[in-house]
Formats: sequence, C-alpha cells, structure tokens
Amino acid sequence: MSRQYSMVAVVLSGVLLAPLPGAAADDSVATVRVGKEVKTAFGRVKELQDGDVSCVMVMDDDRGREFIESGAFELCEQKKTLIGKRVQLRYRMEKVLAESCQGNVDCGKSDTVALVVAAKVVGGGAPAPVAPRAVKQASFCTAQETLLLGCTAGARLVSVCASRDLDATKGYIQYRFGKPSEPMEQVVPEGFVHPSKAVTGSSETYAGGGAVWLRFRKGDHAYVAYSGIGRWGPKGSPLAKDGVAVERNGKLIANVKCTGGVAGELGPDWFEKTGVSVRKDEEFFIP
Repeated sequence: MSRQYSMVAVVLSGVLLAPLPGAAADDSVATVRVGKEVKTAFGRVKELQDGDVSCVMVMDDDRGREFIESGAFELCEQKKTLIGKRVQLRYRMEKVLAESCQGNVDCGKSDTVALVVAAKVVGGGAPAPVAPRAVKQASFCTAQETLLLGCTAGARLVSVCASRDLDATKGYIQYRFGKPSEPMEQVVPEGFVHPSKAVTGSSETYAGGGAVWLRFRKGDHAYVAYSGIGRWGPKGSPLAKDGVAVERNGKLIANVKCTGGVAGELGPDWFEKTGVSVRKDEEFFIP
C-alpha cells in the first residue's frame, strides 16, 4: 500500500538528515555537499509521489536506511524507469512553493531547498566512499572563503571563490583555474573585486531543470563558469552539463567540461543577495 507524506515531510527533506544514533557522519555512504548541506549521493528508489511542492522521493541508502528527498516534479513522471533502481542523485538549491502556502500556488511565497534535479540509474552496490572532505579538497578556495561553484576538469580544478562577508556592498569574488600542484593558470579578476564590478550572471529556471552561470571578463576573453540541467539527453531526458565556456570577443572558442562532481553554494538566493544580474545586451547558452 502506498504511504502518504505530509508537507512537513517534504520540507524536512530539504535539510541535513541526521545519522542514526552511534553511526559515523559518513558511515561509508557516499555524500555530496549542496550549499551548506551534506546530502546522500546514491540510493534505491522505493516510491515517487506527487507532493504540493515537489516530487516526494522515498529511498533507501546503500546501508539500507530509508530517507526522503524532495525532487523535481519531472522525476515523478519516471516511475517506470526509476522505482526499484539504484540511482545517483544530483541536487541543486532551488526555490519551491513555501510550506506556509499550504499548496496554494498563487500565494507568492517560496522556500529554498536542496532539490533533486536528476536521478541517473547506476548499477552495483555501494561505490567507493566519497567523503565530503574530498569535495572540499578539490578547490582553490581558502578556509576564509566560500566555494560558489567548483569541480574537477581532468587534471585541473575549476573554483569560483568568494569572501565569506560577501553581500551587496562588500566582499569579493574570483575565478581560479589550474592544476593543484602548479601555479594557477587563470585568476580573474586579479585583485579582490566585488561581484558587481567583476561578473555578470544569472540563475535560470526552465522546463526540465535550470542553470546558474557567472561570466568573468579579462580583456578580449571571458570565462563562463556554469552548471545546469535540462532536457538535453536522448528523447528529451534530463541531462546535466557543467564546466567553463571560454569566449573571445563574444564567441565560444573552448568548452572545458567538468569530469567530476560539482560542488558549491551558487543559487537564486546568492544572486538576490549580491545584485549580480545579466546585462540587457548579454546572454549565455550552455554549450
């Protein structure tokens, strides 16, 4: 018999799940950092139910413990392909209808949660452990900075770092790229500059997903760090794209794709807090 889950259960799925009493924080279960939360990276799908604000995903982790996540509504349309399967979960900080709206889509309020935007079917049992600290190490950001968007790109690291005091009037942002053991190949801007003077960008929502991107300019070149998911896969299935687009005089000359998991805290709230936006004559399409 299918169980019913309340709005409270949906909202709780957007916060950090506590480990079982006596269990270690990672407990050999692979995790990823999403914003300031640590989320389970893999799970076996048990149920998918349409909720008021999201697709309610009832799952078991690789230790057999049940957990619940909020997913994009499109995932509930994939019951035949997902239920009973072990999947890799991809999260993004997204706005959903606020709990206080009680299902009223016209109330105009929203909550920001770590939403599952894609579930890729994978085989086998538990993967090689991937602790949160592994993600933290794969970054050029210091302990006094926040990783807004970061990933591995082959032997190199992509890191968009910001000062922790960043708001609409103070703080700085930098794009950093290179090999961990060598001097960085790119640092843009070279000084500690506020985002309003250093970048343009956007957080976008569209059918089947959404995207975030930031454009850093240096002379005739620009480096656009991006992370998105859309219906780019076979037959319009959800597909993630992450990386850095390199432009010269406004034209794409290279696309450096991420080869590892994407981490960071870049989302709609960040753009609202800093006032970063897109110029009227500017746009970006994920390659």
